[in-house]
Formats: sequence, C-alpha cells, structure tokens
Amino acid sequence: MRKHLFLCGFVLFSLLFAAILPAFGESARGLVEEGNEAFGRGEYDTSLKKYQKAGGLVPDSAVVQFNRGAALYRKERYDEAFDAFEQAASQAMTDGDRELETKSRYNMGNSAFRRAERLSLEDPRRGLEEFKRSSGFFQDAVQGSPGFAEAAQNLEISRRAVKQLEELIQQQEQQARDQAQQKQEIADELQKLQQEQQQAAQQSGEMARKQEEAGSGGDAAQQAERQQAITEQTRETGEKLEDLNTGKESQLSNEMAREHVKRALDKQEAAEKELRQNNPAAAQQEQEEAAQELEKAIQQLQQEQDIDKENKGAEWQPEESREQAGQQKQQAGAEQEGRQDPPESLDESAPDAGEQQEETPGAAAAPGSESPEEIINEELRNRKHRALGGGTGYRPVEKDW
Repeated sequence: MRKHLFLCGFVLFSLLFAAILPAFGESARGLVEEGNEAFGRGEYDTSLKKYQKAGGLVPDSAVVQFNRGAALYRKERYDEAFDAFEQAASQAMTDGDRELETKSRYNMGNSAFRRAERLSLEDPRRGLEEFKRSSGFFQDAVQGSPGFAEAAQNLEISRRAVKQLEELIQQQEQQARDQAQQKQEIADELQKLQQEQQQAAQQSGEMARKQEEAGSGGDAAQQAERQQAITEQTRETGEKLEDLNTGKESQLSNEMAREHVKRALDKQEAAEKELRQNNPAAAQQEQEEAAQELEKAIQQLQQEQDIDKENKGAEWQPEESREQAGQQKQQAGAEQEGRQDPPESLDESAPDAGEQQEETPGAAAAPGSESPEEIINEELRNRKHRALGGGTGYRPVEKDW
C-alpha cells in the first residue's frame, strides 16, 4: 500500500512588494496591488488578469512573473505556472536577487511535482522523470538557502515519490512479464487442442466416408469419447483465459479470444452429440468449425502480444527518440500525401494537460470495411497509445508558506 505524499505548499512573495513596487510606476504598482487583493480573496482569474496587465508594463519584473506563476498554480495550470516561475528565477538571477531566485526555483519544484502527478497517471515513466526534475529544483532551493526548511522537506517528499514510482514501474513490468508467460502457455495449449480437434475432424470424415460406402464406419461412440476429452481440455484452458488478470488495457483483445473459445466449446459439444447419434458427417462439420474458432483465439492472443511489443517499444524509448520517430513519421507522411501532419506528442504548454487531444496512430479504414477482430485491435492500439495504467496515489494538500 502506497503512502500519500504531501507538499508543504508554495511560497508567496506579497510581503516583499512594499520595497519593490515603487520602482514600477503608479500604473503597474496599482495593478499588482489589485492583483494581490484579488489573490487574497481567492479570485485567481482576476488576480491573473491584473498581473498580466502589469507584466505588459514592466516585462522585466521578476516579481510580476512570480505572482503570475502563483495565480496559475492556484488555478492548477501547472505547466504555465512552471514557465512563469522559471522566468522569475531567470530575471531574479539577472537582477542579483538571490532570495527571489531561490523561492522561484522552489515553486518550480512544486509545479513540476504536480505535473509529475498528472503524468504518472498517463505514463509512469514520464511521471518518474518529472518527479526527478522536481527533486532537482528543490535541491537548488536548499543550496540557495540552507535554512529553507520547506524546500528540504519537499526534496525528501519528491525523492520518496521517485522511489515509490520506480517500485510501481518494476511491479508493472514484472506483472506484464508474468501475464505474457501465462498467455503464451494458454496459446500453446490452444494450439495443441486445435491440432487434436482437426485430427478428430479428419477421423470423423473418414468414418462418414466409410459409412456411406459400406454402411458402417466404425465405432462412433469411441470417437465421441475422444471428442468429449478434447472438449473438457478446451473448457479448462478457457477457464485459465477467464482467470488471466490482464489489466484494463488488454481486456478487449482477451475478450475476443475468450469468445472464440466459447464458440469452439459450443461446436465441440454439438459434435459430440452428433457422434453419439452415429452421425459422423455432421460431427465433422462441427469439429472443423471448432478448430477454426480455436485458431482464431490463438491468432487473437498472438496479435495482442504483437501489439504489446509494438507499444512497449514505443513507450520505453527515450524522449528524444520518441520525438525523432514522430518527426520521421511526419516527414514520411508529408512526402506521401503532400502535407505535414500534426506531431504525435503532448503539448506541455497547454493550460489543461488532462484535456489535450491525443493523436491516434495509423490511418482510418473505410466505415464497414473492418472485421470485429480488426476493430477490437485498433481500439486496443488506441488505448495503449494514449496511456499505460497505473498511478502514484498522491493527493495534493497545500498550505501557504
């Protein structure tokens, strides 16, 4: 069970405005003061507008950028808040204001931490890298001000988040390996059953031929017993497939495989019934159809494994490699179609990361031209492309410093 990790909150700089605001001029000073009053009332939209107007008058003000970041942070627009705090830190360093620079970097750490919480729900590995970034900013704040207790505490919290997410990723990877092994074992069992079922169908066909030619084709009861054994083995393997814990992103594909096994069982039971009624010709038809359903189940499991490998290869490559691959894909598409497609990546500068549209790989097929299996596989690819399951379980609790 993972523990919830809480940040100390972010630093506000309003107490220092009295010494800094006179240099702004009356107009900028009034806007900042109005923004501070709105911020104190919790009216973050209003305060953000005031800070933005002040920033237009004094674009080189680290304080205004800092306050703008604070308003964005309160609105949970963490990407933009991070950028504002980064601008404040850069300007403060230029101005030689070590205190403002340190507290800006502290708030960069808080923004990165919140962004990491969101990313970890979509892609644990990207979330892990962002948690590590937040640790770096908290470390900078501690080095800039060794007595900065909140920075030291949040540094420890971010390091714990890194450790927890690393453990979660390891657990997910081990679970994925175990599931892949179980799935392969089930596929092997189905392959063996499919071969046995096909052989049984051939024997039933031979029995039907002899029955037609000589009036007696052999012991249909014995053939029925063999079919019963194959049916029982298929049912046991189907139960293993039902029990397989595959996670949310794999259930669609596995459901198709389970459906094919169920159809095979129906055909097998019908074949056994025909054999017990000494009707091998009808039994052969049912047995061949059962073998076909088993083959489809095997193919479905194999296709899912191929999709897993394809998506894993895309997910685990370094961020720069993913960007290069996306650029190469765009270039190839533009050469083919004479146009440039939008990049397949998240725009971290957007206000609400959770509401961004994701690109779906692959071209869309014409409506009505896809089989049920193709539709399921395409949906599975889309889901896996959007996100891998898993999260940190961290819940934010904030206090003003």
